[in-house]
Amino acid sequence: MSKPGSGLKVQLPCTLLREVAVLDGYLGAAGPAHVFLAKLKNLPALIGEMMIAGESDPNFFQIDYKFTIGKGPVEDEAVVKAIRDRADVLWKEFRAQAAVDADAALKLRDHYLRMIDARLLQNPGLTVKAPAHQGGTSKDSDRLISEDVSLRKLNHRNIVRRYARVDDPTLGPCVLLEHVQGKTLDRIWRRRQENRVGPLPLAAVAHIAYQLGHALSHAHQQGVFHGELHPANILIEEVPAAKAKGVVKLTGFGGGGAGGASALPYSPPELIRGDKPSAASDVYQLGSTLYVLATGRLPYEAGSPDEIRDQILLGATHPTRVHHLRGEIAPRFEALIEGAREKDEAKRWPLQKVVEEMTQLYTSKGFSLDDAPRGSIAEELLVRVQTDLALKDYYRAVEALDLSKDFLDGVPKEKVDEIRRKYETLKLAVEPYREAVEQLKTVQRKHIAPVDHLMEELYSRYGANEPLLTDEDKGITKMENGDTVIIKRSLIDGIIQHTSAAIQALAGINAELVGDMHHRMVDRASSQEEACHDLAKRHIPFGEDYRQAED
Repeated sequence: MSKPGSGLKVQLPCTLLREVAVLDGYLGAAGPAHVFLAKLKNLPALIGEMMIAGESDPNFFQIDYKFTIGKGPVEDEAVVKAIRDRADVLWKEFRAQAAVDADAALKLRDHYLRMIDARLLQNPGLTVKAPAHQGGTSKDSDRLISEDVSLRKLNHRNIVRRYARVDDPTLGPCVLLEHVQGKTLDRIWRRRQENRVGPLPLAAVAHIAYQLGHALSHAHQQGVFHGELHPANILIEEVPAAKAKGVVKLTGFGGGGAGGASALPYSPPELIRGDKPSAASDVYQLGSTLYVLATGRLPYEAGSPDEIRDQILLGATHPTRVHHLRGEIAPRFEALIEGAREKDEAKRWPLQKVVEEMTQLYTSKGFSLDDAPRGSIAEELLVRVQTDLALKDYYRAVEALDLSKDFLDGVPKEKVDEIRRKYETLKLAVEPYREAVEQLKTVQRKHIAPVDHLMEELYSRYGANEPLLTDEDKGITKMENGDTVIIKRSLIDGIIQHTSAAIQALAGINAELVGDMHHRMVDRASSQEEACHDLAKRHIPFGEDYRQAED
């Protein structure tokens, strides 16, 4: 494959450094990079390169090395050689085992995948980004490295997962990412325009906005600003067998606001003036993206980039608002979009307000004026209860019923009796499931939610290259009659206790009385436990999560 004018020439299939992966398909260009479909190959070699980069502990290869998170790449050439030599031995042993015992080799492969990232067990697909140009005045490699640095700090369901970076002698820095089976939002909305089917449904726009808002909140908490948020950098996952539909995956971090022509119409005035990306600029780009999705039109469609820049910089307001092109949009939803894309930073909504308002809109489902004649929020929630009961999603049915009670007072007078009768009928219908649902909520509150908080803190420290455990997080032991006695459990053991208790409690709840939420919570607890084990094994030397009590 040779991309005309790109400076990058690749003959597929192409093997990366030390056979860590094989590029076997071209997916297109994305900013400073060309994107390839790939398959992992030499897993020990990839783990070894992660160790050399300072992202994994060489002691897992039985190499004596004082490893500390955040220490940076291994600079001792003797240690680098030892890591690569050991990886070669393990790769040779793996291939020999695969030739005689396929099942054992498969288990070993799963072990290696866990060392890289446990999520590869569910989705082994791989995407590789390589710089489009190298050398000369090109900054593509620097921009790709900047994206890699940003992604190392992030761990969120709606952000494309980064696994590793390999510096290939031919292709340059190559970033290994999860493969998202789906299309970009840019392709989706433009195809709808070409087929004359109109813009996306407002409910779909709200669904996308909700996910993007939470993804940005996570990134900002880690000190990462996107800088180039627009539909071409947003993927919509399309996996037929997946339970969750329309999952958003945000990519393209770290560009520094130096996007090309495709990003320009979404750029706030401050980025055009040369300011660095910020939380406020990300909110503006989010608002501009929602405007395009809701209207099917770009905010500015001048003939040249210079004309677009002038239109953005001149004038205190935008020439068109959402309702000019989409008259049925609810005023509250339009206010959110227009508040996010306010030109004046002082008037622009902060991200927290955008997310909070979006959450309330989600609850009321009040995306368009057409929703109003259907009755009150309480009536809409009761319809949701009926739907959830039909789908045997009893957890959601109880949740929606309880929420509807708070809105009964707002029912129009002419519908009060009808809605209250409906509420009482559905209350009786969900009663057989309430006890099991409350038990599930208790597990969520006592075990799942606390672990989510603790794991987020651990990943935050990992992303910031800080030690995973403070002295306060370490457990305390003492010797009594020759035996080691635990006085205080470590944070890691505390997390494992929570997940084990959750799994045990869930086993005692009748899944048929709850619905799919039971299975999802079991999966959640199991993945929490696996992630904690994996993080501790990779980054905490054995025994260092405890300290001896002082006499």
